[in-house]
Amino acid sequence: MESSTAPPLRGRARRAVALASATAALVAWGALAPSASAAAAPTVAPATVASIDDAEDVDSPLTMVLDSGGVTTDSSLGLTLSVANTSSEEITSSSVTVSIGDPLTDAAAIDRWLDGSSSLAGEEIASFPTEPLPAGASQSLSESLSLDDMPSGVYPIGAEFDAADTPTESRSIVIVPGETTPSVALVVPITGPVWSGGVYPSGALATLTGDDGLLTAQLDAVEGTDAILAVDPAIPAAIRALGDAAPADARAWLERLLGLANDRFALQFADADVSPQIRAGLDAPLPPTGLDAYLDGTEESASLDALLTVDPTTSDDLIWPAPGSADGDVVTALAGDTDARVLVPASSTVDGDTHLGDDVLAYADALSAQLLDAAREGDAVARAQALTAATAEIWLAASEADGPLLLALDRMGSDALTTDAEGATIVDAELSLSSEGLADAVDAAMATPAVTSTSLDGVLSAADGSVSLIDVDADPERRGAVEAYLEDQPALTHISKALESPEVFTGQVRAEILRVLSVGWVTNPQGFAEQSERLSALNDDRAVAIDIQQPAPVQLLSPEAPMPVWIRNDLPYPAHVTIVATPDDPRLSIDRHTEVIAQPDSTTRVSIPIEARVGSGEVTVHYELHARSGELIGPVRAMDVTVRADWERIGIGIFIVLVAGLFGFGIVRQVRRRRRDRADAAKDSTDGMREDDV
Repeated sequence: MESSTAPPLRGRARRAVALASATAALVAWGALAPSASAAAAPTVAPATVASIDDAEDVDSPLTMVLDSGGVTTDSSLGLTLSVANTSSEEITSSSVTVSIGDPLTDAAAIDRWLDGSSSLAGEEIASFPTEPLPAGASQSLSESLSLDDMPSGVYPIGAEFDAADTPTESRSIVIVPGETTPSVALVVPITGPVWSGGVYPSGALATLTGDDGLLTAQLDAVEGTDAILAVDPAIPAAIRALGDAAPADARAWLERLLGLANDRFALQFADADVSPQIRAGLDAPLPPTGLDAYLDGTEESASLDALLTVDPTTSDDLIWPAPGSADGDVVTALAGDTDARVLVPASSTVDGDTHLGDDVLAYADALSAQLLDAAREGDAVARAQALTAATAEIWLAASEADGPLLLALDRMGSDALTTDAEGATIVDAELSLSSEGLADAVDAAMATPAVTSTSLDGVLSAADGSVSLIDVDADPERRGAVEAYLEDQPALTHISKALESPEVFTGQVRAEILRVLSVGWVTNPQGFAEQSERLSALNDDRAVAIDIQQPAPVQLLSPEAPMPVWIRNDLPYPAHVTIVATPDDPRLSIDRHTEVIAQPDSTTRVSIPIEARVGSGEVTVHYELHARSGELIGPVRAMDVTVRADWERIGIGIFIVLVAGLFGFGIVRQVRRRRRDRADAAKDSTDGMREDDV
């Protein structure tokens, strides 16, 4: 027996790293045009920050910690007993007695034992003396228990310290495995919080993959384990799209992800829920069509597959809808005649039990939720007790299963958006999940000697038979979001043909609808409805974002003049279009075809030469905007032109006549004046001669 006496223990400050989503104002990446696109992406990115829990541990008169999580690997089990004198007087001598009871046969019995609602009807198996303890002092005992000839099972174990002010008990669980250990597989999602843009912007990636980021915590928890990763491919795609402009932490995170030995499979882009897509009438989930809209300006164009890959050996045979959203019809549509299998919670099966079938892999959702709840427990002692119960219940369930017991942690990111004081959109809510807690939860399922971890291939190879699912009512809001997008898609595809690179725009729109369908929104139906309506309204505006503005009536007073035409382009991409002008009267001549590059987010002025032939009158010019494919973009505009081309000739003639008349009148006056002057001079000369004669 090893023991030690220490001065009064002060509560240790424990660092519980809470993972939070978004409070930092980070400029969003890929902002859209002010009119048709202003609402397309919030102006800040989600952030994940660390909050520190400095609450001090309170000394307990008795604490019992079992080696190996309470799992015996031979006939003995090590334990550590910590006793503390919380009274004001010295304890001269005492002892700690340890007892073990009859096997606990189900989860309810385990829970009753650990929460103190049931008593221990068992035998004392050991008693350990303690040394005298001054007031406020503590002592630690490292002991070993003999557990010979105990049948396989889960046993309650209790320790009692009767020298405290009142008798104090500490409870735990002992697992005695059988000759063979059951198999367990755990799926851990690598996903982030909800967002409304197509991909996470640079600022969000920097925070999510930082030291205290959610994505970093997820990799910390699974590294070195056999956990199966369910990766949102939009995350590596966002990092690769930024290239060298991606945050250093994000690039390091991606390299670390790809270097992990864990089996993995890719979720749908942005972890979009596949169930409403099938219920909306699609034969298969919507794939991303292109991510060039998110490429950094310095990054060369990359193939879609290269952006999305989460590992060269990733399995494509698993589909994971939102828990509880898939029924038999959805599974049939998703699996079809392929080798694909759909993950569903056991609560969605007819018998409520776990099954590994040909088309369905039903995982133990209650046990999985128990693990995640324990991971969210901020108090280390309470978390350890919760995980002890979870480990025992997992072992019981796995021992009764025909094949590997499948577990799957639910998505962990925040499910809400809000606005800050400046009106910028941010991710709302601080997660109670801690980095340490998540790692402890994964270890409780995978690192215990009570079970053997199973690979993804092991799960798939064990799958056999059919699994019946309960009927599920479709979520009308989520199905309606898909239907709205499908209704808008023809118009969006049509307007995209006016752009120089149509696939960039349509790829962005597809990424945005998949982001709105993210499984993370399932727990926040109001927030989902707001995002869905926002995107639907935005797409309605986008569908009419390029056209010729209605021209004002024109008075044509000269034979030739440039006619101004204004092209509106509210999309963030340049449009390559042709203006086709058609007058309804031959007296007006105009250039029929004028090619134009309409600048993004602006109105482009185009001058089209027009010439009036003979005659005057009212003429209507019809303007059409055509894509390079020849399709009409926007409505036909009519410009009324009042032709007065002869007025110029008449005016010039009148002007010439007036000028000639004035000129002639001046000449006549000049001639007459000179004649008069000569006449006056001659008269004066005659009068002078007459005076000389006299």
